[in-house]
Amino acid sequence: MIRLNITAEGFSEERFVSDMLRPHLLNFDIYTDVRKVLTNRKLRKRGGIVGYHKFRNDVTQWIKESPAVYHTTLIDLYGLSTDFPGYTSTKNLPAYHRIEEMERLLEADINHYTFIPYIQLHEYEALMFADTSVMQNWLGLYNRLPDNCFEEIRSSVPDNNPELINEGPNTAPSKRILSFCDTYDKIDDGILILKEIGLNNLRKECLHFNKWLTRLEQLR
Repeated sequence: MIRLNITAEGFSEERFVSDMLRPHLLNFDIYTDVRKVLTNRKLRKRGGIVGYHKFRNDVTQWIKESPAVYHTTLIDLYGLSTDFPGYTSTKNLPAYHRIEEMERLLEADINHYTFIPYIQLHEYEALMFADTSVMQNWLGLYNRLPDNCFEEIRSSVPDNNPELINEGPNTAPSKRILSFCDTYDKIDDGILILKEIGLNNLRKECLHFNKWLTRLEQLR
């Protein structure tokens, strides 16, 4: 069986891996382990990215511990530390060109044959916009939502592409959800919505995500 380690940004991404990606990848004879990014070694605190140096040290340490195991990442472009490879130099590129160049530079910097970089465009919550009717129904259970509020957000970006809902401090996917649902729980609401949407729909609507998952399925 192939082994894969995933360094996840926080609790919600870790839950997504354990609840959805791990069972899926088992169908391809791939066992997935996941852990959050180490942010404070003395306190053994994990979750959230505070800078590239700490992120890089955590990833490379896991690679050293398991050099024959494949390694990948699940981190958001939104809120990413500006010292990440290519973060500043790629800012004026179109979204997909930018993320591919940043991943290329990250792969070159980690420089290990088992490492497969992935940066989520633009945020974990973008995946939820793959099916706005599911979002509306679920979050509408305990919030008074305007009709079609999430569909209007999605339709405001080019090609109705959820991965292009941008990374501004007020317009990132999570910020847009919170503007309607101040009780939104990133971990619990997020995974329940994504489970109802399903991986097939996520892949159909989120092309960068699909490209990554396809690459993982093909590990040998």
